[in-house]
Amino acid sequence: MRMLMRSIPAAALLLGLGAAGLAAQQPGNGNFQWYIGGQGGAMFFKTPTQGRSGIPTFGGQALIVARRTGLMLSFEEGVGSNETSAYTDAGGLQNVTFNDIRKYSAMLMAFPIRSAAQPYLGVGYGILHVVNPTPASAAAFQSDAAELGSFGFGSFVGGLQFQVGRFMAFGQYQITTSPSQKTVSASDGTLLAVGRLLDGPTHTFSGGLRIGLGSAREGVRSGGY
Repeated sequence: MRMLMRSIPAAALLLGLGAAGLAAQQPGNGNFQWYIGGQGGAMFFKTPTQGRSGIPTFGGQALIVARRTGLMLSFEEGVGSNETSAYTDAGGLQNVTFNDIRKYSAMLMAFPIRSAAQPYLGVGYGILHVVNPTPASAAAFQSDAAELGSFGFGSFVGGLQFQVGRFMAFGQYQITTSPSQKTVSASDGTLLAVGRLLDGPTHTFSGGLRIGLGSAREGVRSGGY
């Protein structure tokens, strides 16, 4: 698994470098264009009971480009196995196991340079949550663990892309802000649980392909009609 995880970012970079050498390459994004694509890579995270670990990820994205700016919406699923974490409730320390981490992001993008190898930057916000965290104790509530494993984040992304006709190969890095300590309370204000299932920022290295779907702007056309 570790060898697979390490090979995914390298494969993404090789894909991008290969695309850069194609003769049909065009310099950067077209104006007011839609793109959709898929991506794969590795996500690195830490929990209160587990040192920083890496798991493979896969996902998809939609990108709308308007000259040198854009909006990117993305979804990623990190696929792990028997990852561990913990939180505290009335029964004391509760150990938790989970497999996947799911991330949704909305990023405002900037494409400062028009070139064959085009860098891009983005800032935005998103939601990340641990999928189906399961407490080890039968007396603990899975709903409490799920609440503590979900949080909003601020994010920065930076990457490089190469356009070939309607396609773009890309490689990028994304970092999220750290989750804050959370509490779960009953309707009467009684404290039920406290903690966070993820500790510190997450780091994701990914690469993939986007395909252009055409213009993102409808306008009045003149001539020939």
